[in-house]
Amino acid sequence: MIAVFWLVFLGGVLVSGFVLRARAGIGIWRGMKVLGPDGFGLGWTVTAALCSLVWPVTLVLWLARGRPEPRVVFNEKAAERRRRLEAEGAADRT
Repeated sequence: MIAVFWLVFLGGVLVSGFVLRARAGIGIWRGMKVLGPDGFGLGWTVTAALCSLVWPVTLVLWLARGRPEPRVVFNEKAAERRRRLEAEGAADRT
């Protein structure tokens, strides 16, 4: 029973890491450079790693907040999607 718990937990860590990367626009399988001019930054990388390790808490908070869009977006396609959603949200408020 304990082994099943740990397998589910470790599977959740893996899946949450994939989801965090995909939502930020990085992609699931692409290599990730942390430092340097084209790196993602140590802050985002550490935050994403911690969120993956405590994925049940991250999932509950994300659902409680109404499934918000990611605050950090790393590619043009994801940035365009975010701009479109923000424009639609602004149009809904008027």
